[in-house]
Amino acid sequence: MNFEREFINHLVSSGKSDNTVKSYMYDLDYLKRFAEYMGKSPLSLSKEDMRYFIPFLQNNSLSPKSIERITSAIRKYYGFLVKRGYVHSDPTKGIQRIKKPKRVPRVVEKEKIFKILKEWKPNNDEETLAKDLILVIYSTGMRISEILNLKGEDINFEERSIYIKGKGGKHRKVPFNDITYTILKRRFKDERTRIFNISRFKAYRLIKEAFEKYAGLSGVHPHILRHSFATHLLENGADIKTVQQLLGHSSLSSTEIYTRVSLRHIRKIYDEVWEG
Repeated sequence: MNFEREFINHLVSSGKSDNTVKSYMYDLDYLKRFAEYMGKSPLSLSKEDMRYFIPFLQNNSLSPKSIERITSAIRKYYGFLVKRGYVHSDPTKGIQRIKKPKRVPRVVEKEKIFKILKEWKPNNDEETLAKDLILVIYSTGMRISEILNLKGEDINFEERSIYIKGKGGKHRKVPFNDITYTILKRRFKDERTRIFNISRFKAYRLIKEAFEKYAGLSGVHPHILRHSFATHLLENGADIKTVQQLLGHSSLSSTEIYTRVSLRHIRKIYDEVWEG
């Protein structure tokens, strides 16, 4: 019996996105490789065996973030197997958790973003698409996966809000401004068609190239714009609970990391006043 295929079918029927399912398939491949390394099948691995799983992943030059994602996927897989009665115990209880240091998110200065949004005049359809993406991400704080899955039926033009089917099956509403209204109206085709019918890779490339060419910044990607959205809201007096709801974070601790960046901004202004 193909237990992995049954697990993937379970994810699909649970409403997981295509990207999430592909990510699970990619992560489960590491489990198969580890089982092969241990000379066993994935179903016969023990808690004792799984003590070596983290070192195995580290030897594959994976980052702490990737290791955390892979082990989370493996835990869910074995949880599924236990629940279905395919294995009697969960060997992932032998995996030791690694502490991942929280990094302060990179943020693009407000002036740089407004330079792109106000001064840049796109020369072709690709550049127009890039500018539209940048504006919608920065004005709503949506994840790139949420934007690429956005359909006409998710937009309430009268209310000027977007209904987002977010991470982990959580739903939320976010408002949008007049400029975003114009972009969404222009790109709207019908209820079932995606507003931005492009690949994730292309979205990343367009945004990266736009900031390199017109703002002189390298390495800017969609999630950095999401970081910038959250940080600039806090700097302008938004309360953290509101920012949490707009971002779709289930835990306030996920949002609190942006207060570090905001505090750094406040400290800079404070120093300029007292040292000037």
